Amino acid sequence: MTDRPLAFHDGSCTRCGATDDLVRLSEFGKAYCRACFPDAFQRRVLQTLRRYSMLRKGHLHVGVALSGGKDSSALLHALWTLRWRLNLRLSALHIHMGLGDYSDASLAAVTELTDRLSVPLVVERVADHGLQIQPVGTFAQCSVCGAVRRALMDRAGLREGWFAVATGHTMDDWLQQMLKRLLTGRLDAPKPVLPGDEFHPRKIKPLSLMPDEACREYVTIAGLPIVAGQCSHFAPDTHRLKQVFALLESLAPTGKQQLVNTLMKAMKAPPPGGPDRPCPECGQPTGTDVCPLCRLRRYGQ
Repeated sequence: MTDRPLAFHDGSCTRCGATDDLVRLSEFGKAYCRACFPDAFQRRVLQTLRRYSMLRKGHLHVGVALSGGKDSSALLHALWTLRWRLNLRLSALHIHMGLGDYSDASLAAVTELTDRLSVPLVVERVADHGLQIQPVGTFAQCSVCGAVRRALMDRAGLREGWFAVATGHTMDDWLQQMLKRLLTGRLDAPKPVLPGDEFHPRKIKPLSLMPDEACREYVTIAGLPIVAGQCSHFAPDTHRLKQVFALLESLAPTGKQQLVNTLMKAMKAPPPGGPDRPCPECGQPTGTDVCPLCRLRRYGQ
Protein backbone atom coordinates (compact mmCIF):
# COMPACT_ATOMS: atom_id res chain seq x y z
CA MET A 1 0.00 0.00 0.00
CA THR A 2 1.40 3.38 -0.97
CA ASP A 3 1.84 6.04 1.72
CA ARG A 4 1.55 9.08 -0.54
CA PRO A 5 -1.07 11.49 0.89
CA LEU A 6 -4.12 12.32 -1.19
CA ALA A 7 -6.23 15.42 -1.35
CA PHE A 8 -9.09 13.43 -2.84
CA HIS A 9 -11.34 10.55 -1.82
CA ASP A 10 -8.95 8.23 0.01
CA GLY A 11 -10.73 7.08 3.16
CA SER A 12 -12.54 4.16 1.58
CA CYS A 13 -12.68 2.19 -1.64
CA THR A 14 -14.46 4.26 -4.27
CA ARG A 15 -16.09 1.09 -5.59
CA CYS A 16 -17.23 -0.97 -2.61
CA GLY A 17 -16.65 1.31 0.39
CA ALA A 18 -14.11 -0.95 2.11
CA THR A 19 -11.77 0.88 4.45
CA ASP A 20 -9.01 -1.70 5.00
CA ASP A 21 -5.81 -2.30 3.03
CA LEU A 22 -6.42 0.40 0.43
CA VAL A 23 -4.36 1.21 -2.65
CA ARG A 24 -4.02 4.99 -2.70
CA LEU A 25 -2.74 6.48 -5.95
CA SER A 26 -2.96 10.24 -6.25
CA GLU A 27 -2.74 9.93 -10.06
CA PHE A 28 -6.14 8.20 -9.93
CA GLY A 29 -7.53 10.72 -7.46
CA LYS A 30 -9.22 7.80 -5.71
CA ALA A 31 -8.53 4.87 -3.44
CA TYR A 32 -9.37 1.23 -4.12
CA CYS A 33 -9.35 -1.88 -2.03
CA ARG A 34 -7.11 -4.66 -3.29
CA ALA A 35 -10.12 -6.59 -4.59
CA CYS A 36 -11.35 -3.67 -6.73
CA PHE A 37 -8.03 -2.25 -7.89
CA PRO A 38 -7.27 -4.76 -10.71
CA ASP A 39 -10.57 -3.96 -12.42
CA ALA A 40 -9.89 -0.22 -12.09
CA PHE A 41 -6.46 -0.77 -13.67
CA GLN A 42 -7.96 -2.74 -16.55
CA ARG A 43 -10.63 -0.12 -17.14
CA ARG A 44 -7.96 2.57 -17.37
CA VAL A 45 -6.14 0.48 -19.98
CA LEU A 46 -9.40 0.08 -21.89
CA GLN A 47 -10.06 3.83 -21.77
CA THR A 48 -6.56 4.54 -23.10
CA LEU A 49 -7.00 2.09 -25.97
CA ARG A 50 -10.22 3.83 -26.94
CA ARG A 51 -9.06 7.41 -26.34
CA TYR A 52 -6.18 7.06 -28.78
CA SER A 53 -7.86 4.61 -31.20
CA MET A 54 -5.11 2.07 -30.69
CA LEU A 55 -7.14 -0.83 -32.04
CA ARG A 56 -9.81 -1.28 -34.66
CA LYS A 57 -12.83 -3.51 -35.01
CA GLY A 58 -12.29 -7.10 -36.02
CA HIS A 59 -10.35 -10.04 -34.65
CA LEU A 60 -6.85 -8.67 -34.11
CA HIS A 61 -3.57 -10.37 -33.28
CA VAL A 62 -1.43 -8.20 -31.02
CA GLY A 63 2.09 -8.97 -29.84
CA VAL A 64 3.04 -7.70 -26.38
CA ALA A 65 6.72 -6.82 -25.89
CA LEU A 66 7.47 -8.55 -22.62
CA SER A 67 10.67 -7.74 -20.74
CA GLY A 68 10.00 -9.57 -17.49
CA GLY A 69 9.56 -6.29 -15.60
CA LYS A 70 6.46 -5.02 -13.82
CA ASP A 71 5.12 -2.71 -16.53
CA SER A 72 5.02 -5.10 -19.48
CA SER A 73 3.88 -7.99 -17.25
CA ALA A 74 0.96 -5.89 -15.96
CA LEU A 75 0.14 -4.90 -19.54
CA LEU A 76 0.04 -8.48 -20.82
CA HIS A 77 -2.16 -9.62 -17.94
CA ALA A 78 -4.56 -6.68 -18.35
CA LEU A 79 -4.91 -7.25 -22.11
CA TRP A 80 -5.32 -10.98 -21.50
CA THR A 81 -8.16 -10.23 -19.07
CA LEU A 82 -9.76 -7.89 -21.62
CA ARG A 83 -9.10 -10.10 -24.65
CA TRP A 84 -12.67 -11.31 -25.19
CA ARG A 85 -14.08 -7.84 -24.78
CA LEU A 86 -11.56 -6.45 -27.28
CA ASN A 87 -11.71 -9.45 -29.62
CA LEU A 88 -7.96 -9.90 -29.34
CA ARG A 89 -5.60 -12.77 -29.93
CA LEU A 90 -2.39 -12.26 -27.98
CA SER A 91 1.19 -13.33 -28.37
CA ALA A 92 4.23 -12.19 -26.42
CA LEU A 93 7.65 -11.16 -27.65
CA HIS A 94 10.74 -11.36 -25.47
CA ILE A 95 14.17 -10.21 -26.60
CA HIS A 96 16.95 -12.03 -24.77
CA MET A 97 19.76 -9.50 -24.65
CA GLY A 98 22.51 -11.95 -23.65
CA LEU A 99 23.42 -10.02 -20.49
CA GLY A 100 24.20 -12.99 -18.28
CA ASP A 101 22.12 -14.07 -15.29
CA TYR A 102 19.76 -11.10 -15.50
CA SER A 103 18.71 -11.93 -19.06
CA ASP A 104 18.23 -15.58 -18.13
CA ALA A 105 16.13 -14.60 -15.10
CA SER A 106 14.05 -12.26 -17.28
CA LEU A 107 13.34 -15.06 -19.74
CA ALA A 108 12.38 -17.38 -16.88
CA ALA A 109 9.86 -14.83 -15.53
CA VAL A 110 8.44 -14.23 -19.01
CA THR A 111 8.12 -17.96 -19.67
CA GLU A 112 6.35 -18.54 -16.35
CA LEU A 113 3.85 -15.74 -17.04
CA THR A 114 3.06 -16.76 -20.62
CA ASP A 115 2.72 -20.40 -19.61
CA ARG A 116 0.30 -19.40 -16.86
CA LEU A 117 -1.82 -17.41 -19.33
CA SER A 118 -1.37 -19.85 -22.26
CA VAL A 119 -0.05 -17.00 -24.42
CA PRO A 120 2.33 -18.02 -27.25
CA LEU A 121 5.84 -16.69 -26.67
CA VAL A 122 8.28 -15.61 -29.38
CA VAL A 123 11.88 -15.29 -28.17
CA GLU A 124 14.45 -13.30 -30.12
CA ARG A 125 18.03 -13.83 -28.97
CA VAL A 126 20.65 -11.21 -29.68
CA ALA A 127 23.25 -13.98 -29.78
CA ASP A 128 21.40 -15.65 -32.68
CA HIS A 129 22.18 -12.54 -34.73
CA GLY A 130 25.88 -12.81 -33.96
CA LEU A 131 25.75 -9.85 -31.59
CA GLN A 132 26.88 -8.96 -28.09
CA ILE A 133 25.59 -5.87 -26.31
CA GLN A 134 28.48 -3.51 -25.61
CA PRO A 135 29.24 0.23 -25.76
CA VAL A 136 29.78 1.57 -29.28
CA GLY A 137 31.80 4.75 -29.65
CA THR A 138 30.09 7.48 -27.62
CA PHE A 139 26.95 5.36 -27.12
CA ALA A 140 26.66 3.78 -23.66
CA GLN A 141 25.66 0.16 -23.27
CA CYS A 142 22.07 1.02 -22.31
CA SER A 143 21.68 3.10 -25.48
CA VAL A 144 23.00 0.26 -27.62
CA CYS A 145 20.70 -2.19 -25.84
CA GLY A 146 17.68 0.01 -26.59
CA ALA A 147 18.58 0.43 -30.26
CA VAL A 148 19.05 -3.31 -30.74
CA ARG A 149 15.83 -4.07 -28.86
CA ARG A 150 13.84 -1.71 -31.08
CA ALA A 151 15.37 -3.14 -34.25
CA LEU A 152 14.59 -6.72 -33.28
CA MET A 153 11.09 -5.73 -32.17
CA ASP A 154 10.43 -4.25 -35.60
CA ARG A 155 11.70 -7.33 -37.40
CA ALA A 156 9.78 -9.75 -35.20
CA GLY A 157 6.55 -7.74 -35.42
CA LEU A 158 6.63 -7.69 -39.21
CA ARG A 159 7.66 -11.32 -39.49
CA GLU A 160 4.86 -12.51 -37.19
CA GLY A 161 2.28 -10.39 -39.00
CA TRP A 162 0.82 -8.85 -35.84
CA PHE A 163 -1.62 -5.98 -36.16
CA ALA A 164 0.41 -4.10 -33.56
CA VAL A 165 3.20 -4.48 -31.03
CA ALA A 166 2.13 -3.25 -27.58
CA THR A 167 4.83 -1.91 -25.28
CA GLY A 168 4.77 -1.22 -21.55
CA HIS A 169 5.65 2.48 -21.62
CA THR A 170 3.90 4.23 -18.73
CA MET A 171 2.77 7.78 -18.00
CA ASP A 172 6.07 8.39 -16.20
CA ASP A 173 8.03 7.22 -19.26
CA TRP A 174 5.93 9.44 -21.50
CA LEU A 175 6.42 12.52 -19.32
CA GLN A 176 10.15 11.90 -19.12
CA GLN A 177 10.42 11.72 -22.91
CA MET A 178 8.50 14.98 -23.29
CA LEU A 179 10.62 16.78 -20.71
CA LYS A 180 13.84 15.57 -22.36
CA ARG A 181 12.62 16.96 -25.65
CA LEU A 182 11.65 20.29 -24.12
CA LEU A 183 15.05 20.61 -22.45
CA THR A 184 16.80 20.07 -25.79
CA GLY A 185 14.59 22.55 -27.64
CA ARG A 186 12.35 20.02 -29.36
CA LEU A 187 8.70 20.99 -29.24
CA ASP A 188 7.28 17.74 -30.58
CA ALA A 189 5.65 15.17 -28.30
CA PRO A 190 6.09 11.39 -28.57
CA LYS A 191 2.81 9.74 -29.43
CA PRO A 192 0.98 6.82 -27.79
CA VAL A 193 0.42 5.28 -31.23
CA LEU A 194 2.94 4.87 -34.04
CA PRO A 195 0.96 3.85 -37.14
CA GLY A 196 3.66 1.72 -38.74
CA ASP A 197 4.48 1.21 -42.41
CA GLU A 198 5.95 -1.44 -44.67
CA PHE A 199 9.18 -1.39 -42.67
CA HIS A 200 7.85 -0.95 -39.13
CA PRO A 201 4.96 -2.60 -37.28
CA ARG A 202 2.26 -0.49 -35.70
CA LYS A 203 3.19 0.23 -32.07
CA ILE A 204 0.77 1.06 -29.28
CA LYS A 205 1.32 2.11 -25.67
CA PRO A 206 -1.78 1.15 -23.65
CA LEU A 207 -0.15 2.20 -20.36
CA SER A 208 0.41 5.79 -21.50
CA LEU A 209 -1.97 7.09 -18.81
CA MET A 210 -0.87 4.60 -16.13
CA PRO A 211 1.63 5.64 -13.42
CA ASP A 212 4.55 3.37 -12.61
CA GLU A 213 3.26 2.75 -9.10
CA ALA A 214 -0.04 1.39 -10.41
CA CYS A 215 1.82 -1.30 -12.34
CA ARG A 216 3.76 -2.24 -9.22
CA GLU A 217 0.54 -2.60 -7.23
CA TYR A 218 -1.13 -4.57 -10.03
CA VAL A 219 1.55 -7.24 -10.39
CA THR A 220 1.71 -7.61 -6.60
CA ILE A 221 -2.03 -8.09 -6.22
CA ALA A 222 -2.26 -10.42 -9.24
CA GLY A 223 0.81 -12.37 -8.09
CA LEU A 224 2.52 -12.07 -11.46
CA PRO A 225 6.08 -13.36 -11.86
CA ILE A 226 8.58 -10.61 -12.62
CA VAL A 227 12.37 -10.50 -12.66
CA ALA A 228 13.89 -9.37 -9.37
CA GLY A 229 16.26 -6.42 -9.18
CA GLN A 230 17.72 -4.46 -12.07
CA CYS A 231 20.12 -5.24 -14.85
CA SER A 232 23.70 -4.81 -13.64
CA HIS A 233 24.31 -2.49 -16.60
CA PHE A 234 21.33 -0.23 -15.81
CA ALA A 235 22.27 3.45 -15.58
CA PRO A 236 20.00 5.16 -13.00
CA ASP A 237 20.80 8.60 -14.44
CA THR A 238 18.80 7.76 -17.55
CA HIS A 239 15.62 7.85 -15.43
CA ARG A 240 16.51 10.70 -13.08
CA LEU A 241 13.95 13.09 -14.58
CA LYS A 242 11.16 10.90 -13.21
CA GLN A 243 11.99 12.42 -9.84
CA VAL A 244 10.63 15.72 -11.17
CA PHE A 245 7.21 14.19 -11.74
CA ALA A 246 7.21 12.33 -8.44
CA LEU A 247 7.75 15.68 -6.70
CA LEU A 248 5.04 17.32 -8.80
CA GLU A 249 2.56 14.60 -7.89
CA SER A 250 3.37 14.90 -4.18
CA LEU A 251 2.74 18.65 -4.30
CA ALA A 252 -0.24 18.60 -6.69
CA PRO A 253 -2.16 15.31 -6.75
CA THR A 254 -3.24 14.35 -10.32
CA GLY A 255 -0.65 16.88 -11.53
CA LYS A 256 1.04 14.33 -13.79
CA GLN A 257 -2.21 13.59 -15.60
CA GLN A 258 -2.93 17.28 -16.05
CA LEU A 259 0.60 17.89 -17.34
CA VAL A 260 0.27 15.09 -19.90
CA ASN A 261 -2.97 16.59 -21.19
CA THR A 262 -1.49 20.09 -21.40
CA LEU A 263 1.75 19.05 -23.09
CA MET A 264 -0.10 16.93 -25.64
CA LYS A 265 -2.13 20.00 -26.62
CA ALA A 266 0.86 22.38 -26.63
CA MET A 267 3.50 20.22 -28.32
CA LYS A 268 3.40 19.45 -32.01
CA ALA A 269 3.34 16.06 -33.64
CA PRO A 270 6.82 14.61 -34.27
CA PRO A 271 8.21 15.43 -37.73
CA PRO A 272 8.12 12.55 -40.19
CA GLY A 273 11.30 10.52 -40.30
CA GLY A 274 13.41 10.24 -43.40
CA PRO A 275 12.73 7.45 -45.86
CA ASP A 276 14.10 4.05 -44.95
CA ARG A 277 16.43 2.25 -47.30
CA PRO A 278 18.03 -1.18 -47.34
CA CYS A 279 21.02 -1.62 -45.08
CA PRO A 280 24.01 -2.21 -47.38
CA GLU A 281 25.17 -5.12 -45.22
CA CYS A 282 22.01 -7.07 -44.34
CA GLY A 283 19.32 -5.60 -46.58
CA GLN A 284 16.99 -4.76 -43.72
CA PRO A 285 15.38 -1.30 -43.78
CA THR A 286 17.16 1.46 -41.88
CA GLY A 287 16.95 5.22 -41.54
CA THR A 288 20.73 5.48 -41.14
CA ASP A 289 23.68 4.46 -43.30
CA VAL A 290 23.94 1.09 -41.55
CA CYS A 291 21.28 -0.56 -39.39
CA PRO A 292 21.92 -0.78 -35.62
CA LEU A 293 22.52 -4.53 -35.73
CA CYS A 294 25.15 -4.34 -38.45
CA ARG A 295 26.78 -1.35 -36.80
CA LEU A 296 27.17 -3.35 -33.60
CA ARG A 297 28.28 -6.41 -35.51
CA ARG A 298 30.90 -4.36 -37.32
CA TYR A 299 32.16 -2.86 -34.05
CA GLY A 300 32.60 -6.30 -32.52
CA GLN A 301 34.74 -7.61 -35.36
